[in-house]
Amino acid sequence: MNTERQHIITGIDIGTTMTRVLIAEELNNTEFKVLGFGKTQNNGLKKGIVESVTKSAESVEKAIEIAEQQAGVEVENIIVGITGHQIRGINNTGVITVNSPGTELMNEREITQSDINRVLEHTKAVTLPVDRSILHVLPQEFNVDDHKGIKDPLGMIGHRLEASVHLVTSDVRNEKNIRTCLRNAGLDIKQFVLNPLASAESTLDPNEKNLGAAVVDIGGGTTDVIVYHNNGVRHTGIVPIGSNNITSDIAHGLQTTFEQAEELKKNYGCAKSALASDEKNIKVEGIGGRDGRLISQKELAQLIEPRLVEILAMASAEIKKKDNSRFLTFGVILTGGGSLLHNTSDLAIDVFQQPIKIANPIITGGFGDILENPESATVLGLIQYEMNNKDSVSEEESFFEKLPGMETVIGKVKNAFKNLI
Repeated sequence: MNTERQHIITGIDIGTTMTRVLIAEELNNTEFKVLGFGKTQNNGLKKGIVESVTKSAESVEKAIEIAEQQAGVEVENIIVGITGHQIRGINNTGVITVNSPGTELMNEREITQSDINRVLEHTKAVTLPVDRSILHVLPQEFNVDDHKGIKDPLGMIGHRLEASVHLVTSDVRNEKNIRTCLRNAGLDIKQFVLNPLASAESTLDPNEKNLGAAVVDIGGGTTDVIVYHNNGVRHTGIVPIGSNNITSDIAHGLQTTFEQAEELKKNYGCAKSALASDEKNIKVEGIGGRDGRLISQKELAQLIEPRLVEILAMASAEIKKKDNSRFLTFGVILTGGGSLLHNTSDLAIDVFQQPIKIANPIITGGFGDILENPESATVLGLIQYEMNNKDSVSEEESFFEKLPGMETVIGKVKNAFKNLI
């Protein structure tokens, strides 16, 4: 193994159907080189929640081994994507005093990074159950006295500093189970990153983040939603159904196996039955002694369309919460494996009533023939997110950090908790 490479970043997307591992070398602040990519089936998760530590760990070990052999490096610390119906996102604010009102103008000090960190810490003053933790504090904008909508208040002068943020919280037990999976595979987690946040990093350009766009990532078990505007996250949401539900509908409707239903979906599936062919030329193999039969693409599409409409409608409802749809200058960007069905964009236009784009991740670091597809958006985004936020302090916390009076000993408590798990 090559141990001379520096600035190695490893991202892992433990999905409901597949585990994907990407090992990259950071070249500079904006570019990276892909060294290795591993992908294996995973049967240990359901809708983003660990159901089998053993199966998930085995999937991770296989994917890591493939990626390490390609990269010629051994990895230890990894960035892990996380999703699931237990994820919650809320908007909140925090306020601190920088200079007292009586301070003379000549003696007023500038806002420092310490002040910014302090006001962001105040935004975390929300009441959470003991089994939940804050995963991300995502700044939206700052106000300095009467100056509003400031993106970076560093160096400004004022009395009152206010921060508006989007807080993402997750379930401590699921985090612990994922840690156990990875520990069993000989790995340590450097940071958890919300899946749609990672997907947005690899699919949105600066204009889309600034002027407004939503990313809808249709995965196997969940559909992840994130809304950007003015370079800040306005909303996150997790829809607890995904493309596996479409496969199940096909299996039930055609009385076939899940595996054959998945192949039919991938090879012949069409999102909109009105655009599908009537010709009966798709063979469905019989199972359990039953005869096979021929069906048309339209018959297959009639099993697909209702469920996909439901998925997209639930994603649309997430976007519309708190009137977020008014921010969408660039409409909705679809990604994830579930967006690969033919004519998905045509159906999505009907549902969202917004401009629609199927997005491949933006990749310049190699392996383009393998990674330049919507299924790889999350794992590529994990690498990009780590590069863009490597200087910030991780917002990952254990539930012990929520207990009253623990602030002065938080480091000791966190270390003790990590040793326990």
